[in-house]
Amino acid sequence: MSDRTPSVLIIGAGLAGLTAAATLAWRGLRPLLVERHASTSQHPRARSVNFRSMELLRLMGLEDELVAAGGNSMQDFKIVIAESVTGREIKTILPRGAWDTAPFSPARASGAGQDRIEPILRRYAEEHGAQIRVSTELVSLSEDEDGVEALIRDRLSGAEERIRADYVVAADGNRSLVRNLLGIGLNGQGTLSHNMAVVFSADDLPLSQQGMVLYYLQNPGFTGVYISPDLDGRALVSVEYDPARESREDFTKARCVVLIRAALGADQVEPRIIEVIAWEMASQVANRFGTRRVFLAGDAAHTMPPTGGLGGQTAIQDGFDIAWKLAMVLKGEAGSDLLATYAQERQPVGERTVALQTATYAARMRPDRKDLGGENAEADYFGVAFGYRYRSAAILQDGPDDGASSENPMQPSGRPGTRAAHLVLETDGKLVSTLDLIQSGFALLVGPQAQGFEKAGRELAMELPVSVYRIGTDLIECEASFTANFGVGPQGAVLLRPDGFIAWRSVGAVEDATDVLTQALARVLCRPIDRQLLNGVGFDRVGLDRPHLGELQRGAA
Repeated sequence: MSDRTPSVLIIGAGLAGLTAAATLAWRGLRPLLVERHASTSQHPRARSVNFRSMELLRLMGLEDELVAAGGNSMQDFKIVIAESVTGREIKTILPRGAWDTAPFSPARASGAGQDRIEPILRRYAEEHGAQIRVSTELVSLSEDEDGVEALIRDRLSGAEERIRADYVVAADGNRSLVRNLLGIGLNGQGTLSHNMAVVFSADDLPLSQQGMVLYYLQNPGFTGVYISPDLDGRALVSVEYDPARESREDFTKARCVVLIRAALGADQVEPRIIEVIAWEMASQVANRFGTRRVFLAGDAAHTMPPTGGLGGQTAIQDGFDIAWKLAMVLKGEAGSDLLATYAQERQPVGERTVALQTATYAARMRPDRKDLGGENAEADYFGVAFGYRYRSAAILQDGPDDGASSENPMQPSGRPGTRAAHLVLETDGKLVSTLDLIQSGFALLVGPQAQGFEKAGRELAMELPVSVYRIGTDLIECEASFTANFGVGPQGAVLLRPDGFIAWRSVGAVEDATDVLTQALARVLCRPIDRQLLNGVGFDRVGLDRPHLGELQRGAA
């Protein structure tokens, strides 16, 4: 047996697993993460941290480092469908300057590749108490009423060890051993294409001075993509191939040079081949996101085409979601039923995102695949990517459900289950965002005349993980109205979850604010709260005081 029993065992050090490890460590836990490879990703793979993912990672103070790791400003990002980089353009998907998130998010996007993002997450997790063991693989897993037992093996020494954990996060990729051991099947299209990615560097590349570009190539000779160089000067051309007729060995250096020149439309370029990688594009979602104590995240839960750039983002958001819920349960702040809301919330998001990315693949690369529904892909993108809604036991609806799966983040409704609107507010002479008020857990925002909810919130905050802010005193509105953007009156209140989603709201005043707020928190936290016993509960006070709010950095990057 292990000399220590972690509360959470994480399988896999990709974006989902490392985000979960970092978030748990940030919340004061010491998870154990095992990764079968010797290091984090050595390949750029997923490129970018979008603003929604960054809203979560900036809570841990990682935004500046992640933005710097991306190099080029995302405001200069351009996405085009063309025959080649210098050839006929078929359609511009995203023109330069269109990636301005400042009106609806405090976060800046990053163009960093996965090989730069993962080391940042790993370092943060380890510095805050997570244990990460590489070259260590899972052998077997069994679950009982009280926990999970895993057999792991050191791939270098062959030594095996049994680990006992309360919970497991399975972030072990699209060929997930954990998913297979649990007997969880997959739904979806399956394999869409086989691809060969050629990583290279070259001098005098076309458009090299114009920021980050992504070209979807509908070339007469091949279907593929081109991604401009990263900070290390590595560009990428990826092309589809038929595995029944070709293999990795057929992509010789000479052939790769020909493909790169064709993709660029520039015969004079002399590429230096760094790496050639075969990979499979698939579209599928697990039919369950886990069990009572084991949770699938990232590619273990859903595999999607990279077209649209949401695979890595969904993984980061999966990892954060299960981690904040595990932390609250393990620290006694929430009941174990809160963990069931992970699948209730993230599985529908995974299904919609996979469907969107699959349709986007058809629209941008394979217009001949009419069966994949590419006609409305671009119109649906913004809402699915950034405005998805949650429905679960941790969301208290305040009216009839209109059934919409998403909303436009530029037109926030304030409904429970939606992401909170980004409002710029002033406190102590500094500018902050509503989405930065959740660093310590839940945040209760009350209107300027909501004295009843303010008093009730401050009483409950003595023993529960809630920070309370009153608009007009604690926080001064700068550019937009709190009441208009959250759909409440001046005597109303809104409860934000640790992920920035709205858990509950009251449009106006109520007769007994303490009773109403206590019941709301009890339902959202999936545990009873006895008002008479609150002062004796004795919750862990670490991190529950009002957070230090750094100044808001304006503008997107």
